[in-house]
Amino acid sequence: MSLSDLKKSKDGKPRKKAFTVDEFIADAENYAKGTPEIVSESKNQTVNLQQALAAAKQFEVKKQAERRKSKAGKPFRHATFTLSEEAIEQLQELAKDSQLAKSHIIRILIDELCNKDQQKKLNKLLDSNVS
Repeated sequence: MSLSDLKKSKDGKPRKKAFTVDEFIADAENYAKGTPEIVSESKNQTVNLQQALAAAKQFEVKKQAERRKSKAGKPFRHATFTLSEEAIEQLQELAKDSQLAKSHIIRILIDELCNKDQQKKLNKLLDSNVS
């Protein structure tokens, strides 16, 4: 025993008895049952199985929501396209008139093109005289 073991805590109460690694490992089974004796703040505190399961389910729901949020937070990827000067000017005018971002206008146009029948899409692409 060292002199530090004889010290009292700040509130005047003696320190809690230290435990060995073997005692800590032996208490693992109690911890798994929800009634830890060594690591718990208060020895009278017990964990109800339904409460533990509800807390675990709530934790899982929260994690899934965070995953969805992180995926939803980055729905776009950066892409680089080459456009003619005329197309850039037209896009600039559309953006100015509609007060929408250029990338948003392009997404709208792509969505509209993809929602048409297959034959109409092919005709529109093939009939285009844009170079």
